[in-house]
Amino acid sequence: METPSAFSGPRPGSLAPPAEPTGRRFAFPDAGAQFRAAREATAIYDASSLGRIRATGADVLDLLNRLSTNKVDHLAPGQGAPTILTNEKGRVIDLVRVFNCGGYVLMLTSAGAEAKVAEWVDKYTIMEDSVLESLASSTALITVAGPEARGSLEALSGASLKDVGTCQCERLSIDGLDVLVMRMDLGDLPSWQLMLPSEGAEQTWDALVEAGVVPVDAGAQEALRIDAGIPLYGREMGDGVNPLEAGLIGAIDFAKGCYIGQEVIARLDTYDKVQRALARLELFVDGQWQEGDGRWQEGVELVWDGRAVGRLTSFARLPGSDRSVGLALIRTSAAEVGNRLTLAGSGQAYAEVTAIPRLFGP
Repeated sequence: METPSAFSGPRPGSLAPPAEPTGRRFAFPDAGAQFRAAREATAIYDASSLGRIRATGADVLDLLNRLSTNKVDHLAPGQGAPTILTNEKGRVIDLVRVFNCGGYVLMLTSAGAEAKVAEWVDKYTIMEDSVLESLASSTALITVAGPEARGSLEALSGASLKDVGTCQCERLSIDGLDVLVMRMDLGDLPSWQLMLPSEGAEQTWDALVEAGVVPVDAGAQEALRIDAGIPLYGREMGDGVNPLEAGLIGAIDFAKGCYIGQEVIARLDTYDKVQRALARLELFVDGQWQEGDGRWQEGVELVWDGRAVGRLTSFARLPGSDRSVGLALIRTSAAEVGNRLTLAGSGQAYAEVTAIPRLFGP
């Protein structure tokens, strides 16, 4: 297999705004308006930090099927599936969305994981017909999210997306540009990824904003992710976490053939040996929803029933409210909705478990 040198270096396809946003594209409204737009209407943000690998060759889907947790060798053009690359110990290399785009297979990776994924696939490729190419320098990725997102895209493109289900893709023409649209919901929030040529990204962004779609900055994006209970590579998932701990069981097909790490994951599931669970938390200080005076920090220890059960991995205040939410990997014995976990060293600060997220369903 060939792995071009494009897997290193900057991402010129990114739409990331300057430190002090100026100009029409980055005239963000206040944080509360951004969050409400995503939850109640339509919001847009740059997702170009996600890895984008184009894989071609007759053996690509079969190869990925043998290397990862979910069944993907059956995917017809327009179909996709989430799957996980795991190491020999059953730990997460990365969560990858695989889409059959007809003439090629697209692999969407986590931010910062593109090279790692490519190297892992290359390591286990021997005689297969498979060539990988990074699309990071030639494309941009835009997220359009919210209950009215589909309508906004249909109005702009003149095409219908009503038959495009979760983890499926469709090609649209927007202002003469060929755009690959992928349905990738954020928990219960409808969400669409648009992959398009870098040189046309600003034009498409502006057209959506002019149509009333609200730009969302990095802070609001993070709040949406945490509120939806979505694990992030490097925090709630990675080489220290197995997929069952990260709530990714819906991306595992226990009936398919072997893959790297399969025996470990099957044993954990069969014998109920999973030690930790991803938990969504509401954060309180003195009985109020708030971050507190610096006491809530990523990495702080959480205590339940007198013993440490895990650490806070992510937290954010929900824009436009006084509520704060967090994510943590905690001992399964404490992972029950309604449990209150105290902050080590502070009896006035506590976190209530409000959900045990499952990104791809139960």
